[in-house]
Amino acid sequence: MLIQDKLTWDANVEKNLALMSTLGIDCVSLELPDGPRANPALDLSTPEACNAFFKKARALVAAHHMDLRTVLATSGFAEVKRGITGRDEKIAFLQNVLRAMGAAGIPIMAYNFKLIVSKYLRSAPTPGRGLSTYISFDYQDYLKNPAPALEPPLSEAQMLENLAYFLKAVIPVAEQSGVRLALHPDDPPVPRGTPPLAGAAHIVSTFDDYHRIFDLVPSRSNGMLFCQGCVTEMQGVDVYDAIRHMGEIDKIVMVHFRNVRGEFPRFQETFVDNGDVDMLRAMEAYRDVGFKGPFSLDHSPLFAGSEVANQAFVVGYMRALIQAVYR
Repeated sequence: MLIQDKLTWDANVEKNLALMSTLGIDCVSLELPDGPRANPALDLSTPEACNAFFKKARALVAAHHMDLRTVLATSGFAEVKRGITGRDEKIAFLQNVLRAMGAAGIPIMAYNFKLIVSKYLRSAPTPGRGLSTYISFDYQDYLKNPAPALEPPLSEAQMLENLAYFLKAVIPVAEQSGVRLALHPDDPPVPRGTPPLAGAAHIVSTFDDYHRIFDLVPSRSNGMLFCQGCVTEMQGVDVYDAIRHMGEIDKIVMVHFRNVRGEFPRFQETFVDNGDVDMLRAMEAYRDVGFKGPFSLDHSPLFAGSEVANQAFVVGYMRALIQAVYR
């Protein structure tokens, strides 16, 4: 079973790959810029450049005994989400990336359809275990210092129309390329009837939302990034039933294997071993529906040295669960 971690293509790429390999990471998710920027080390300016880059990137990851399995199109692309001038160029860029991923044998593109970065949709951190603090959300506290509202605001109908436009353009290319798209839930997942945070409607906050999105463009390539934290935060959702449901209809493309305490309107992002989710039971549910990964690291509690310390802790924790469950 596959454990995955995130990689940025920068001057530290070789050092970071060596560390990931040392920790026992199996595969890598690579962060993608939101357009073909003028960067000789990450040239995605033409279809030919995309092909060359992803083949080179996969070969470098393989040299460190891991697999480049996922591309993260999770930052930016506001033109696509807002439905404004420039979206067709951004979609054409992503189509080129999908074709190059297929040619290089990279099977997953993860994305979201939110306009505000999650860190701005939070209240103050709260005390955690020992010296740590937990990234937290308290709706009433958030309202006292909300993120600046988008202008103009975007309604649910507009957001859905923009998502449908995007999916109708990219899913056929993904199918032809052998790539599956994995849509991350809203973070936080905002229940129906709650005013939108920062002026953009939340259209990926419930499982009804997901089914509506799957129906926009029916395809195995139209799938879900099962963020276990966000799913646990959804009001009234049993995370183990959710794993079984989405797994049985073959919509779990990848997993963010993390733990939280609470649900909307109040939650904390805890260490992997001390939230509300029984992580052994969750791993057993993934096994029972035939999911084999990738299981990805995600948000970490905050404390000095956390990037490496929590990274190592979570990898070891996941490896032990995998060895116990996937026999």
